[in-house]
Amino acid sequence: MGALPKNKITRVEQGKRRAGNKANVKKDPKVIAIPLHKQSFVANMLKNLGL
Repeated sequence: MGALPKNKITRVEQGKRRAGNKANVKKDPKVIAIPLHKQSFVANMLKNLGL
């Protein structure tokens, strides 16, 4: 592996820069949808409870 030029940004550094650039969107815990693979399970539980 050869030496890197002085101004070259490594992949790790690129990832960190991109991560720092993203908007930080927080999900509202009250609005989170139930994943598709769990929906029928939850529906069955609520039906059995009579809700």
